[in-house]
Amino acid sequence: MRLSRVFVEESLAIGSSIELDASRSHYVGNVLRLKTGDEIALFNGQSDNDHHAVLEKNGKHLLANIHTRQDSKVESCLDSEILQALSRSNHLDLTIQKCTELGVAKLSIFNAEHSQIPLKPKQQEKRLAHWRAISIKACEQCGRHAPPIINFYPSLNELFDTDANRQHKLMLDFDGLLLGDYLSNTVKEAQVSLLLGPEGGLSKQEIKAATTNGFKIVSLGPRVLRTETAAIAAMAIIQTYWGDLSI
Repeated sequence: MRLSRVFVEESLAIGSSIELDASRSHYVGNVLRLKTGDEIALFNGQSDNDHHAVLEKNGKHLLANIHTRQDSKVESCLDSEILQALSRSNHLDLTIQKCTELGVAKLSIFNAEHSQIPLKPKQQEKRLAHWRAISIKACEQCGRHAPPIINFYPSLNELFDTDANRQHKLMLDFDGLLLGDYLSNTVKEAQVSLLLGPEGGLSKQEIKAATTNGFKIVSLGPRVLRTETAAIAAMAIIQTYWGDLSI
């Protein structure tokens, strides 16, 4: 039987005990319905393994007593990045959740010219914490150990200024070559970055800036997809051709 997985910040080692905080204790006890004597898997993003533990009641909290470690290589062989323009909250939440499940290593979110409600500086810390929590929950579900790195940028140009290790740059638009055709006829890279606009798409200036920065235009076909649908569909295609998904 597959154990429920819970992310913790603490160091993990066989023989150690981890006291789950109030939030995790509530989730484990009231949502997962686990109790004293039940097993759970803990991970902290610092290694490719789960630590199996037996639960024990400890006052208002739960104590997880670690007894074994299980290695599992589930991180994608493809170093992938989504460059996603800020979209509506529920749309972006879905993008983060599903792209985490698909193995994305990095999510770079930015205010686009057509973003409906640009993110203000005073909101960034709270929103980043919210996005990280979504990615951690997705990791707990899908078996990943390392949540993706999530950063925010005030504009696309400021995001481009951080262009350090982007080997292959793609941008979704209607006028490009079909993504599957492009990938099947291009030498496979170890890293790929995919740029997507918000609900209203990227502006002409942003598209020009992207192509100037080496982004190649690709398409998903004739239908107009929501921005969150496009991100998920495109990443699934990329992982199929260059990553570790199979058909």
